[in-house]
Amino acid sequence: MKHQIAIIGGQLLPIYIGIKEFCPDTIHLVVSNQSKDQLNLLLPLLSGKIVLQYTCDAYDFKAIKDLCEKIVSKIGNYDELQFNLTGGTKIMVLAAQAVILEKQIAGFYINPDNTYSDLLSYTKKPILCTVSINEFMKLSGHTSFSYKSISDYNGDDLNCSRKIEAFAETEQSKYKTITTYFRNNFKVNDAQFPVSGVVKVNNIDISWNKNSIVATINGRPLVNFVSKNVKDLFFNAAWWELLVAEEIVKWNKAKEVLIKFELPFKSISSQLKNEIDVLINLGKKLIFVECKSGQIKPEDINKMKIIKETYGGHISKSILVSRFPPNATIIEKCRELDIDIFYPSLGSQKPLLKLINGLDALAKKLSV
Repeated sequence: MKHQIAIIGGQLLPIYIGIKEFCPDTIHLVVSNQSKDQLNLLLPLLSGKIVLQYTCDAYDFKAIKDLCEKIVSKIGNYDELQFNLTGGTKIMVLAAQAVILEKQIAGFYINPDNTYSDLLSYTKKPILCTVSINEFMKLSGHTSFSYKSISDYNGDDLNCSRKIEAFAETEQSKYKTITTYFRNNFKVNDAQFPVSGVVKVNNIDISWNKNSIVATINGRPLVNFVSKNVKDLFFNAAWWELLVAEEIVKWNKAKEVLIKFELPFKSISSQLKNEIDVLINLGKKLIFVECKSGQIKPEDINKMKIIKETYGGHISKSILVSRFPPNATIIEKCRELDIDIFYPSLGSQKPLLKLINGLDALAKKLSV
């Protein structure tokens, strides 16, 4: 039988990765009074395993060492045993490491670069297991969420998005006039938003129904967008999210790519707490993508930082894909918060052209 002793701290992901990577039959979880509540998030993911829990004083070296020795003494000589030292306080880790060295027991430490360090040979080895987005969310305490994938959109949706992009580039003032009007006069996400309607914005006549948006100016056709998702694509600027996602799904390092990932409040499931434009799973790390087709506000950047830390942990990454070059204050704020930005270079209106190369470079940096 295989046993694993894991020291629990604030981050559950390296503990879970250690369990998935080595597949122990029995898991011994050593927690402090400060970290024991974390087990409520981890235990539902360990069905089928024998899980034993032990509580210790996180800063009492001798008591922690005695506890680890007691656990070891109850494990049969012919059973496999290893320690996961990735979590816990420094004192907890030092006490457990003392047991490893004295008794020559196997141990490992999960590194941020998709490797683990063997604690007897001190060699680095690649981690082979992967973690799904569903598992990432459960580790953050979220079991309810919704999302779309690229397969939920058809050719009309993509063609419509490209037409909106062309309109936004060639008729910037008219695009801004129309979108600003609807943003100021309608709650587009509200269920009460009219299924169909006709309005006049300056000299632009706009009519829409559930499948199309038509605009004319002085009787001359201006735009005609057709898609089953036209309201979301145009009025909510989801066209930019879809075009970004279409590019990202070509990236061979992405294990999962989800669009419009929505997390409701735990207490009131009918209310939306956070929305992630595009969510990328690299297998052991998440990349949170914020797509901006217009103005970027400082609060947008703050939100990106909070989402990353809440749902992906410190080894995850947030990136901003902007249709326009951000101003200097936004760029400075992103640098301070370690958020990478993709935007068009001078003279170019195609920020997506370099996105895959940029993501490859980002993945390489995350693996160092």
